[in-house]
Amino acid sequence: MPEKKDYYEVLGLKKGASIEEVKRAYKELAKKFHPDLNREKGAEEKFKEILEAYQVLSDSEKKANYDQYGHAFEGFQGYQRPEGFGTGGVDFDFENIFSNIGGFGEFGFGDIFGEMFGQEQRQRKKSRGSNIRMELTLSFEEAAFGTEKEITIEKIENCKACKGTGAKDGELAKCSQCGGSGRIRHAQRTPFGVFATETACSKCQGTGRIAKRSCPECKGEGKIIARKTLKVKIPAGIDSGNHLRLEGEGNEGTAGTGDLYIIIFVEKHKLFKRDGTDIFTEIPVSFGEAALGAKIDVPTLKGEVTLNIPAGTQTGTIFRLHEKGIKKLEARGFGDEFVKVIIETPKELSKKEKELFEELMKEEKSRQKRKGFF
Repeated sequence: MPEKKDYYEVLGLKKGASIEEVKRAYKELAKKFHPDLNREKGAEEKFKEILEAYQVLSDSEKKANYDQYGHAFEGFQGYQRPEGFGTGGVDFDFENIFSNIGGFGEFGFGDIFGEMFGQEQRQRKKSRGSNIRMELTLSFEEAAFGTEKEITIEKIENCKACKGTGAKDGELAKCSQCGGSGRIRHAQRTPFGVFATETACSKCQGTGRIAKRSCPECKGEGKIIARKTLKVKIPAGIDSGNHLRLEGEGNEGTAGTGDLYIIIFVEKHKLFKRDGTDIFTEIPVSFGEAALGAKIDVPTLKGEVTLNIPAGTQTGTIFRLHEKGIKKLEARGFGDEFVKVIIETPKELSKKEKELFEELMKEEKSRQKRKGFF
């Protein structure tokens, strides 16, 4: 499968370009490559790439996720890639935009893209609220066993006093500037014909209605920023990079509420390293324990267990403790714990220890084996 192109490159922009720059670039490229205007081979595929890039980079939340995670952000729940023209979450209807194109007489490109961005403004007023993203750090044990965390978020909510209208007592009147249509039409005569543009009314922001009196609670905005405390259940086995989705805990819009995404980060442990559901640790043993065999206590996530070290164990030997690892997140059972034995070489010896090692060295066969190498 071919590697996906960078969305900023598709639109001819530098990384981190603003949403306004994205819209301007998209407007120019859409004129050039839309298949209704450009019959050249490859124009349609190019336009699809432009459309997909625009859908992501013109949305503040999707843009923030893309800037941080690149194309990997598409794995987040709730992401939808556009399918065809005017579908999959695109803010406007291309069939309507280009329905007037025959020649370039009275209604030219200005009218086409005025229609496009006017439609975008109107639909945005009736959009679902945006999602919220936050990060949560857990200890190694909290991630392994699961826990409950209390978090506090700030979110946008509709003002309860005016029910999101921005008007005191919810009383609205027809906008005097646009006559209630929500749209203002401008025409400009040029050598190529009359270019007509249609934009959202600046006075009513495209709604066609304005407040008789502003709501004193939200100062006419219709929205407030509220602090909310939530208790979040963390499932056992969660790991760094996983995320939790709390439906309906995002920002509130006129057509529904977004979701809250909690991105998980797990702290390191002083004894254990994690690989999926398995954990790894190293245990020091003495020469005598390794040579003669011994039973030693080793740590696990649920306390110490006894491990049998057979006689003649070599340094680097790994023992497996069945199901002493991390709980499997979406299945039954646990991973395993792997214990690596490290034989310690004493740096300082007592007189008696030195005598014993000298005596032992006389009996060892390793020296004779080395002589055989030469």
